[in-house]
Amino acid sequence: MNLDAEAFLRLVTTTRDPWFIKFYAPWCGHCQAMAPAWSELGREMKGSLNIGEVNCEVEKRLCRDVNLRGYPTILFFQGGERVEYDGLRGLGDLVAYARKAVNSGVNEVDLVEFEEMEKAGMEVAFIYFYDQATTSEDFAALERITLPLIGHAPLLKTSSDLMAKRFRVTTWPRLIVVRDGKPSYYLALSPKDMRDTNKVLDWMKSVWLPIVPELSAANSHEIMHGKTVVLGILSRNRPNDFGTAKAELKKAAMEFMDQRQMEEKNEKQELRDRKQLRIEEAEDRDDERALRAAKNMRINVEKKKEVGFAWVDGVFWERWVRSTYGVNVNEVGERIIINDEDTKRYWDITLDGAPIRPSRSAILDTLKAVIADPPKIQSKSSTNRLYSVFYRLRAGFGRHPVLSTFGGIVFIVVAAVYGKGLMRRRGAGGFFKLDGKEGLLGGNTGTKAD
Repeated sequence: MNLDAEAFLRLVTTTRDPWFIKFYAPWCGHCQAMAPAWSELGREMKGSLNIGEVNCEVEKRLCRDVNLRGYPTILFFQGGERVEYDGLRGLGDLVAYARKAVNSGVNEVDLVEFEEMEKAGMEVAFIYFYDQATTSEDFAALERITLPLIGHAPLLKTSSDLMAKRFRVTTWPRLIVVRDGKPSYYLALSPKDMRDTNKVLDWMKSVWLPIVPELSAANSHEIMHGKTVVLGILSRNRPNDFGTAKAELKKAAMEFMDQRQMEEKNEKQELRDRKQLRIEEAEDRDDERALRAAKNMRINVEKKKEVGFAWVDGVFWERWVRSTYGVNVNEVGERIIINDEDTKRYWDITLDGAPIRPSRSAILDTLKAVIADPPKIQSKSSTNRLYSVFYRLRAGFGRHPVLSTFGGIVFIVVAAVYGKGLMRRRGAGGFFKLDGKEGLLGGNTGTKAD
């Protein structure tokens, strides 16, 4: 349905009806490319969800008021709130999101219903535990965070004693996330903290991916940047190998998470013991100054670089995987790559020099060697030598602004000289492209503006 400003105000802004709306410009190539899929989406969701579009060449003021960043922009509206759709734009992706949007409320579940959802393949779910003392204000705050969760994970609520028993919930209200059956708890000191929707949503965004998500153009930045990532390069064309490899990757992820939690717990206990020892020594010496200093010691565990786990379809992303990591899954089978996007480095062999196979023991042993300081296995570069040097310098100087600025200036000068020489040797060539499938880590896939 084409919407002008008057219809937008009457049907969208002043109602609680859900709307999925595309804002476009007729001259925009990306808008033209997705037009057939958007029309088919309208037919597919007829009677279930309102599908609309706004021509920003005609409705310039409306589009300006919406604060668009580019074309096309797709927004979901409901009850005066809105959220931007940032997924892929194929018909299947749009339909999947739209169907989840229709059922985006906070649904009540008991233990039997929840277990049925798990059996059906649900990997991530947020659960809000409440009792008779939970107020309407609490539920209203809960409803305000449903829109940003569309397409990520369902938000459920329960007052079931059996659900509380399974997840060891003893205080209400309580919010948890369950990923592959493993619960994590939102830390709130009081019911008031549960109503801080911005903080709650920030926490949700940090845990709304499965423990081992599939890497795609839509989520690549969220998964890969700022972490060391164990990446399984798998093939759906071999169902048995695919299922086994995914299972081994998930076992490794769960075990590593448990190991790191235990390490952090032991480090905290060691610091507490050290603090208590200093307090006792100061008391024995009757040294008030040392006693105050000991009591003011903070128990801060040094934060380690985050480690994530993911898998990628090595057939669909064959050219990107081959050009970045030198792996052809059709020829060599499933492989594991350990990637550090911050420094553009990766590791693809074990301590014995063999390719990393998708087995729990091989993954964990190699990961331990990679995250050691310094790493016990030689890394490879996922970019050219010049940029590899830059990323390593950036990682090393990141905590020193002055050194970082100086290093950046030096890099620009060197890059300019290197670039001139490269152009003389190669001529005025362009850059290497992978037919649109290269967009996993910063390519052209999913661009918003023409």
